[in-house]
Amino acid sequence: MDYELLHNYPLMLDILCEPQSISPAHSDVSNGSESGKPRQEVNARERSRTQRFVNSAFTTLRSLIPTEPGDRKLSKIEILRLAKSYIAHLDAVIMTGNSDRPCANYTSQHRCESMMSSDKPRSTICTFCATLSTNKS
Repeated sequence: MDYELLHNYPLMLDILCEPQSISPAHSDVSNGSESGKPRQEVNARERSRTQRFVNSAFTTLRSLIPTEPGDRKLSKIEILRLAKSYIAHLDAVIMTGNSDRPCANYTSQHRCESMMSSDKPRSTICTFCATLSTNKS
């Protein structure tokens, strides 16, 4: 059987190397404005699909971040900043136990570095600790 493959190799090579017909939608050569249009449509659909996916992820993330009022409209950058802050707050809650102001009691490595770089150490309270303390009052 190996002999047959080797014997037919030139014929197989000719078949594989024959020029294939390429549809205009897959051609790199532009024959005018119409040949680029299908690619533009595909690109637009992909951008739209990606944007819907990103917006859905931001909506989900937004629903997980507690804010006052709860229906407050936030920009994407605000959502990301609040998510980062909320994650740090939850980290402090885990590290200190559910104390009254966990972020004020918990000094992370980052806070220690920032306190050393500044002249006066200042007391910090995160948004979420402040919200919790006002809700308890």
